[in-house]
Amino acid sequence: MREIRLTVPRGSAEAVFAVARAAGIAEASVHEVRVLGGEPATAEELALKSSAPKIREFLRALLCSPLFDRRKIKFSAHEVLALVNEESAQRVTVPAGVPLTDVHHDLWRHCHVTASLVARTCVSAALLAYAMLHQDTLLAVGALIFTPFSPLVLSAALGVAARRTELTRQALRVLLVALVLSLSAAALTGALVGGTMPAEDFGGPTRNFVASALIGVMAALADSDEVGRRQLLGLAMAYPFVRLIVWLGLTLALGEPEGGDRLHDALLLLGNAVVMTAAAATTYRVIGRDGELAGLPR
Repeated sequence: MREIRLTVPRGSAEAVFAVARAAGIAEASVHEVRVLGGEPATAEELALKSSAPKIREFLRALLCSPLFDRRKIKFSAHEVLALVNEESAQRVTVPAGVPLTDVHHDLWRHCHVTASLVARTCVSAALLAYAMLHQDTLLAVGALIFTPFSPLVLSAALGVAARRTELTRQALRVLLVALVLSLSAAALTGALVGGTMPAEDFGGPTRNFVASALIGVMAALADSDEVGRRQLLGLAMAYPFVRLIVWLGLTLALGEPEGGDRLHDALLLLGNAVVMTAAAATTYRVIGRDGELAGLPR
């Protein structure tokens, strides 16, 4: 369920509401507001509340409409936990169909290098490296939960699907930072902990690439679903290639194990990332095929 609040030029609320009614939204509330910050002006604020599919349909139509001008119409999206009106709970709680504008801005939030991102990347890589050295599966799962790679891969995928080069470039920049930090943290952990590199079977390309493709599709679908369990899918996305990154970092400090092949593992890591990104981008293209991707703000 979603609420959309729009600030529109005075006298244009009814035209915007006509777009909402065409999307199946029965009513809206309107009141006058004073806009400060530039030249003081009077505007109207329009509030719409409905199920996720109807809000998504409204935003898709609005963004593709000649009515929409980012200099004059601004809106914000808000999640609604309960909405009691003339519709039944069964209809109003349909979770599928989160607007791609929500997905777009949520992914952009992950594409910034912050102190938190640096700390999470380093600590998760160090814990995973320690877990791999000691064959501790429970610790490895805990370390994978807060790695930053999953939303970054999805950000690159959405950027490719929507042809938003700014998002793709920023996601790739932060991915590179996270990769360097993870390799460094894993290598440092290996140097401090010591020991010998245990044998590790990452599987062949076919198994890895099929799994990466399926996970990429599921993750993109979960992004457009209010009950998609994105945290668990984030863990699934991290598994195929974060382990490889940490493994490569450990080999920098402890050397390759007997029978290991660093070049093979690096190519497998690259292949997993490319396949997962391509699968997620294709899914976003299918989800936004009705023009919603073209209307995403830049």
